[in-house]
Amino acid sequence: MIPRLPALDGLRGVAVVAVVLYHFFGDALPGGYLGVDVFFVLSGFLITSLLVRERTGTGRINLKRFWLKRARRILPAAVFVATVTAVVAGFVGGDRTVGLDRQYLSSLFFFNNWAQIIASKSYFASGGAEIFAHYWSLSVEEQFYLVWPLVILAVVALAGARRLRAAAIGCVVAALASAAWMATLFDPAEDPSRVYYGTDTHAFGLLFGAAAALWLCSQERGGLIWRRRAGNWPLAAAAVVIVGMVALPDSSPVAYRGGIVAVSAATALLIVGLAGRQPLLTTVLANPVLRRLGAVSFSLYLWHWPVVVITDELLPDWATRTGVGIIALPISYLLAEITFTYVEEPLRRRGYRAVFGPRVRSTAIAALVAVVAVTTALVKAPDQTGLEADLQAAAQRQAENAQPARPVPADDGDAATADAGSKVAPDKRRMPAGDRMTAVGDSVMLASMDALQTEFPGIYVDGAVSRHWMDAPGILDDLDAQGALGDVVVLGFGTNGPSDGAGDEQLLDRVLDRLGEDRTVVLVLPYGDRWYMPDAESEVREEADRRPNVFVADWCHAAKADQSKLREDLVHPTPEGASAYAHAVRTALEHWRAGDRTVPGVCGV
Repeated sequence: MIPRLPALDGLRGVAVVAVVLYHFFGDALPGGYLGVDVFFVLSGFLITSLLVRERTGTGRINLKRFWLKRARRILPAAVFVATVTAVVAGFVGGDRTVGLDRQYLSSLFFFNNWAQIIASKSYFASGGAEIFAHYWSLSVEEQFYLVWPLVILAVVALAGARRLRAAAIGCVVAALASAAWMATLFDPAEDPSRVYYGTDTHAFGLLFGAAAALWLCSQERGGLIWRRRAGNWPLAAAAVVIVGMVALPDSSPVAYRGGIVAVSAATALLIVGLAGRQPLLTTVLANPVLRRLGAVSFSLYLWHWPVVVITDELLPDWATRTGVGIIALPISYLLAEITFTYVEEPLRRRGYRAVFGPRVRSTAIAALVAVVAVTTALVKAPDQTGLEADLQAAAQRQAENAQPARPVPADDGDAATADAGSKVAPDKRRMPAGDRMTAVGDSVMLASMDALQTEFPGIYVDGAVSRHWMDAPGILDDLDAQGALGDVVVLGFGTNGPSDGAGDEQLLDRVLDRLGEDRTVVLVLPYGDRWYMPDAESEVREEADRRPNVFVADWCHAAKADQSKLREDLVHPTPEGASAYAHAVRTALEHWRAGDRTVPGVCGV
């Protein structure tokens, strides 16, 4: 059968280093998240080879013993780290501990990935994923471990032990189907967490690993191990993995339309090459440092993300990704070594009865203390992020003044406020009063409502969470029907996508046509770390270029120049950022008053 390959421990070490660098120093390794996919392939390979070895050697697969071994391997460290994390996080608090009960229990029962999908939680949010977000991959693996032995039993029963090559091909077909499902469900206009978290859409790595194990086992002759020497082709597979980790960011549509699956397939080929003792790769990956990292990789993976989140919360002055990473890295490794030595290894080697049996009383007391501490922490954890609470409060204040005031008719001689459009000569323009202004937008505008009302007393602001350009026509029609559209209309959209994201390329044009040339329209230049932001930005700049009554409030450059004005999600403004947002609107109106048609340059993120 397939012998133990020390280089696989080194490959596991490479995978955990990639994930840690991605989370600690993301700019240094933008594709480091692919380390999880390397883990998946390794898991599929090792579990399948173990099952086939048992079936070939004994003529059967002892399911009870298999699942017990998996429990002894996985549960001790997973439950220990989850429990300590929940207790500490519950008392430290912070936005990423919202829904801590859901996070903890779904992790404990290996349902974390689906729980996050159901709760619409993001792995890629600018403000950071939840404190238990990394348990998603462990959940996928455990779901695989539950089902896969039954599949192997069925395959052997139906196809026979000698037809493993056909079974390997079947695994490849199933893997490609999972990858195709990921590509089908992926929508560039939406957060990719659903397709990333899903067992159905992310099973291909496990299946490629299983295919590699079945293929190698199918090469046996007379019970001998697979001894075919690999040439240099595994180097190409290794190169694909490295290039992916260096050059394939999680924000790229390419990742979900072939990139992740290509790295997974390359990892499977790399493992086949290591089984063939490819000299260079074997030498590099079998070195003691990588092998030790591979040995503690499970505990290191479990600890690294909670340590980052808690460090970030406790040391806000270090709140840069690099600063937090420098502190979290040694702490994570130390905790991993301790957990591996005193939790993982004793229970894996000796079993629960041998470890806890002689210490029944102390074990019971420790379990009771843990239950009380966890329960207290879960009760104490927040149920809203700070941003959610602030936006809810702003929406409440907005609702209390839900009926917009009709703009006060201007005096006959006040042409500047009676007609704030392009027809008013620049030398007759003056800054419009707030009661002549209407602002409609998304949650960024909602977060800036107080600052806008301070800057322009009497302005009517209508902002809401998750609002898109497609919502604008109905809102503007309702306001117009009430006679409540001011002579100056501020539109703050784009954070949730450009106007053509609704499938209507003429939507923004129709909105501006609806407002007419006799109104001055201020379009807010949106800011955010989203793949579609260049399109959302360019359409604003293009409309201002070609429409004389459209001016740009340059919120984007203000936010980009000083990100301390942004909340943790790097999208919504702090109170100081809200003032900058309102000031950008004022600056746009000053350009209108001066007849200055200058349009801001490209901003970006």
